[in-house]
Amino acid sequence: MGEPDNLEAALEAAIRRFDGTSPVTPQVHHHFGYAGDAAATHLPLRMQLVLEVVAAENGRAADGLDVACAVEILHESTVVHDTVESGAWSRFGLAHGINAGDALSAMAYLQLLEGPPRRAAEQTVLMTRALHAANFELCGGDTAALLAVACELGALVAGAPPERAQAYAKLGRTSGSALQMEGDVRRAHLAEADALAAAAGIDVGGRVRAFFARVLRPAA
Repeated sequence: MGEPDNLEAALEAAIRRFDGTSPVTPQVHHHFGYAGDAAATHLPLRMQLVLEVVAAENGRAADGLDVACAVEILHESTVVHDTVESGAWSRFGLAHGINAGDALSAMAYLQLLEGPPRRAAEQTVLMTRALHAANFELCGGDTAALLAVACELGALVAGAPPERAQAYAKLGRTSGSALQMEGDVRRAHLAEADALAAAAGIDVGGRVRAFFARVLRPAA
């Protein structure tokens, strides 16, 4: 759906739009490897997932790119918080690492709220609420919440009604849970995802489920 290099370029542009004189700017650049003092490697799986759902719902990839960046930025905020005590933050220290993670979280919401002016306000409110709810779940350790909201936002930005977007969220959560499982438990989660999609009439071509299958293949 989206070439990794193109997605990386979009993500960097989304980050740099918040550049300024704030002390947090070099910290964020340090994390992403944009300052020349660190080499971050990004696997934009969450961005790709948003765009796969957009395509499954016959939406335009261009309409979903800023949303995909918002999801990825929120993910990176959790990465910063997870690694804040590691040597990667020795240059800035613990407190500044926390600040950088918090700043990225704020940037994720601003990315949605300052989306294209053609987007309906009601659509933006729904997406922002969904991202906040996912962040709350992430704070409780539910890592599948991020994949669930990636699917939900992809459906919403493609114009799907909230009920259909919620069905995609369930598909993302169930498939995302499979990433944390092995063997028969993983296969059971994937079978449940197939059943959910069939019952809800979503992902008719199997595009989103095929994405998860590709992600899972190396560990299958």
